[in-house]
Amino acid sequence: MPAMKTGSLLTFLCLLSQTLFSQDHTAEIVKDIRGKYQEINANRAAYRKVWADRMDETTEGGEVIGYFQKDTVMLIEEYLYAEGGKSCTSIYYDHGAPAFIFLQMYKYNVPFYDSAFNMSLSEITTDRSYFYKGKMIRWINPQNRVLAERDKAFVENEKGALSLAKELYNDILLADVRHKPLPAGRVKTK
Repeated sequence: MPAMKTGSLLTFLCLLSQTLFSQDHTAEIVKDIRGKYQEINANRAAYRKVWADRMDETTEGGEVIGYFQKDTVMLIEEYLYAEGGKSCTSIYYDHGAPAFIFLQMYKYNVPFYDSAFNMSLSEITTDRSYFYKGKMIRWINPQNRVLAERDKAFVENEKGALSLAKELYNDILLADVRHKPLPAGRVKTK
């Protein structure tokens, strides 16, 4: 086989093996993140809860709940309300860094104050972002497409998600310093 073809074949095989290794590595990281997600959800009741309001974020307000294991943030949930829908963002942390962000957006059939309002008729979309070492490694967008290529939309989503995670992390740490436990009767369940 001529040297040119052999070199091209070797280059192709190297690139193929790197791609396959990267996909396997990402799958293992996602599997680990899912395990942490399940562990955090299983221990939610045992975590110390801290609350902060987000009244200035939407027309109907909102709130943030932080779940702490001792002094470590494990999970932050943000609920934002509007007359035509709501959003629920859950950010799962691993050693102070976001590992998984799960966003649920509800579009109501009619405004919540209308007598025809029926939560079961709401349109629900979801968005899932997986992070490793400060970078998004997988994004399942609202159209349920699994994306891993770092194109413009992927990078923009990563920046927005990391910015929100940092903002909520700082807000809940400040609420913790101010000793704002979850008010009675404000227990959220999914």
